[in-house]
Amino acid sequence: MTDTTKKIVLLLFASVIALGAGEIVLRAMNYGVITPELNFGVNTKLGLDQGQFLPDPDLFWKMPPHRMDAQFRSVQPDQPVPAKGSAKRILVLGDSCSKLSQQVPPYSVLLEDSLRGQNVEVWNASVPGYTSLQGRAWLQKQLLGIEPDIAIIYFGWNDHWRSTGITDADYAAGQKGSALRLLSLFKKAPTEKPLRVSVDQYGENLTGMVSDLRARGAEVFLIAAPSSLSREAQQRLVQTGYIRPNDDAIKLHRQYLLRLNQVAHETEATMLNISTLFAGLKAPRQLIMRDGIHLTDRAHRVLAAILAEACTPVLAGGEAANTDPVALVRRSRAAFAPPTPSEAP
Repeated sequence: MTDTTKKIVLLLFASVIALGAGEIVLRAMNYGVITPELNFGVNTKLGLDQGQFLPDPDLFWKMPPHRMDAQFRSVQPDQPVPAKGSAKRILVLGDSCSKLSQQVPPYSVLLEDSLRGQNVEVWNASVPGYTSLQGRAWLQKQLLGIEPDIAIIYFGWNDHWRSTGITDADYAAGQKGSALRLLSLFKKAPTEKPLRVSVDQYGENLTGMVSDLRARGAEVFLIAAPSSLSREAQQRLVQTGYIRPNDDAIKLHRQYLLRLNQVAHETEATMLNISTLFAGLKAPRQLIMRDGIHLTDRAHRVLAAILAEACTPVLAGGEAANTDPVALVRRSRAAFAPPTPSEAP
């Protein structure tokens, strides 16, 4: 080895040592770390501050154990699910639209009640604020172990909200330590707040979840999320930072619904177009809360009734027959039962 070659090798070695030391120092200082409360909006920050959410290294955050978890069959990321017995299992993967209700239990519980006598368990793996990326990560980490016979996937809203920091994918890479902190010294701040999950990534996440579930023998239902976004509701989204003043929330939502429909077509998963159904019923105040996003108690009953009709032939060993939501609702008297006082507009 010549003297010149030795000098080059020593210089490269010294550079690697210096870069490594710099990376260690930056990590020790937590430089370049973006915490969930800074990245995912006011509701996540409040949830973490008030103890309604707990930090999670893989899923960004999770909900603390609750006394109703067992009754509602709510899944917790750090708690094992009982081994599968003779009962068929339905897994609900989603966000606050599948987790939260008012005076009645969420549709997952109502669905199990509707299927009583068929030896079915409905497990709810839904967390407020979750995107399809978080749902996919949780599925791969734990939820495939539930061994579902049917999986119901209801994501989309949080995917197309504006992040106050970086995208979900970039945040996940940083959580796993794959992002060099040294690079953040040279990274310019984004000129505009990115969407948490782009429409293309949304499609990839849905496709990945369908593929993983199919490999385990599960039938998959994709829910097209209904909406009723008034001008007031959109303005509230602007005020809380979930969209920009020049964003069209209705158009954004439509783009993600179109991609969901494309995924359903390409993967031959069953799509339940609840969005079109609810719009056709022309009763948004009875079905969608004032925020234009979340389901009312009556809507939870309607969705449970639709899903019960759709799931029954699959649980019996067949295929989902007519999955047109209108036809499913017509076959279910429970869906059009008079609303209770708490459900009335």
